[in-house]
Amino acid sequence: MNKYLRAISANMIFFIISTVFFLVITPVAIKVMGEEFYGLWSILIALTLLSNVGALGINAIVMKFSSEAAAGNVEEGWNRVLTAGYLLVGAMAILITVVFVFSRNLIADNIRTSIEFKEQFRQALLWVAAGILPQFLSLVPQGFLIGQLKNRVARSIALFSSVSLWGGAVVLTLFEKNLVHITAWCFLTNLLAFGFYILSIQRHGWQFQWSFHFLTFKKMLNFSGWMFLQSLSIALFSQCDRLIVGVTLGPALAGVYSVGTSIALRLSLVVGQVTEVMLPYASLKDSLGHQQSLYLTFRHLSNYVGLFLALTSSFLILWMQEILSLWISPDYAVRYANPFCVLIIAYSFLSLSRPAHQTLTGIGRVRFAALIYFFSTVLMLLGVFILSQRFGLLGAATADVMMIFLLTYNLYIYYRYGKSFSWLVIFTDLGWGFFLPIIVYALSLLFPQISFVHKSVATLVLISCFAFVMASDQVLKRSVSQLIQTTAKNRS
Repeated sequence: MNKYLRAISANMIFFIISTVFFLVITPVAIKVMGEEFYGLWSILIALTLLSNVGALGINAIVMKFSSEAAAGNVEEGWNRVLTAGYLLVGAMAILITVVFVFSRNLIADNIRTSIEFKEQFRQALLWVAAGILPQFLSLVPQGFLIGQLKNRVARSIALFSSVSLWGGAVVLTLFEKNLVHITAWCFLTNLLAFGFYILSIQRHGWQFQWSFHFLTFKKMLNFSGWMFLQSLSIALFSQCDRLIVGVTLGPALAGVYSVGTSIALRLSLVVGQVTEVMLPYASLKDSLGHQQSLYLTFRHLSNYVGLFLALTSSFLILWMQEILSLWISPDYAVRYANPFCVLIIAYSFLSLSRPAHQTLTGIGRVRFAALIYFFSTVLMLLGVFILSQRFGLLGAATADVMMIFLLTYNLYIYYRYGKSFSWLVIFTDLGWGFFLPIIVYALSLLFPQISFVHKSVATLVLISCFAFVMASDQVLKRSVSQLIQTTAKNRS
């Protein structure tokens, strides 16, 4: 278990660094770019990330199959897995590139902005299309590194890519507001990131060699069919909603919505730093027939995630007005604090489903996971389109709550592996994370003028309760103690 704890620790360190960067770069970018140009840049980023749907979820597929190969001491299988991965995403990258090139006029013409910016947007999409191939290929070595629990290396490269992307965009905007120059820089960043991934694998003493194995390719292709649907759903959920808001409410509010979802997404991202290791862990345990051990780990993890979300989501909702005032501006806080709080609740539901989602993928139940995600995403996007037109930004944020249906993942795990299905067990594990943010938001609506002192007292109570529960958990104390002892031995 220590190797999984070390992987989680590496994930958390790089998540903290990336979050600090996000907190710094967002207000700087809004100030330098202006709301409209920032909104257009956000839409381009959304399109870039949306293109990942064509990657068939290859990083998770490579993660799963490479970890299984390692478990069976079949290191030569790594070459087969990576070869199949490169062939799959290489073909899809060419297809998605062609789609982007031929649809760029349709996309640009439907963005509500000036003629000058529309033309820049049209040309910028060509650079986005050019960057798809290195962007897709990078996912193969990334998945391999994480599958072998080389999280520190993979996260270092991902952090470099993110910092370079946003930092370069802001610097270039200081000279000229030109989307074409920014996306050209994005293309260069994708190339560099791919090169770093290749070098990192070589540095760990393993030289990749092409080795096409039809059975491996077929297994990954079959798995990729449902992973494609799942990746499509995730990409539509996380990026297409911004495009819809850009069309219905304009690029300025699309930029605001992007900031709100980026804040809320931090909940899912921080949970993901922990739950990510469940994919190789679940894959290994399931292949060895250790289902009950896997179920107990899943329950403990779900409980910790629920407690974390209860504390963090409630804190963000309670202090959203002050956070936005200090971070961006008081006027920004007055206009957008309420829809941002709704987004926090929506992403809390999403985050609660992360342990079950990774577990289902690890044990190969990707068909079920993909169908549920697709159903939830379609409902959410329809809601964003309809409610944003009727109720503006608050309507768009409310539609995100549809992702509550992802908690079906958790119900499936409890039903499949539990000795008997019990709502009491589910409430024990997830209750605080599910109900407390809703209660805090309801109280904030009932008492909108709550004082700073009362908020401070409520925050201290939340932190004290969280600390007491965590300190009383024997499993957590044993795991932390083992990690500390291992770290001390390594240093000595």
